[in-house]
Amino acid sequence: FRTEKMGLYTMVMDAIMHYTGLSPAAFVTIMALMVVVYKVVCGMFVAAEDYVAVKRANEYTVHEPVELGDVIEEELRAYDGSDPNRPLLMAIKGQIYDVSRSR
Repeated sequence: FRTEKMGLYTMVMDAIMHYTGLSPAAFVTIMALMVVVYKVVCGMFVAAEDYVAVKRANEYTVHEPVELGDVIEEELRAYDGSDPNRPLLMAIKGQIYDVSRSR
């Protein structure tokens, strides 16, 4: 199995020398520099507004804790998430939880 790997390695190194005329070390160095230059140039053409839009999309508003006390089911339905100004509440086994962050 090891000789197959060495044969493949030798074949690739010979192909690099034959087709490019460069040593394998020079070829790998040039390829790495090309990737770095590509990333830098692509980064220069991204609009600044794109960063702001991504930041806004990742932000969420933190609502103040809601003290409702005893609530009947009909009153809890008002907090179903349809109104963005109200928190999203969920009742599980008699306990009410604010799950607004998961919107």
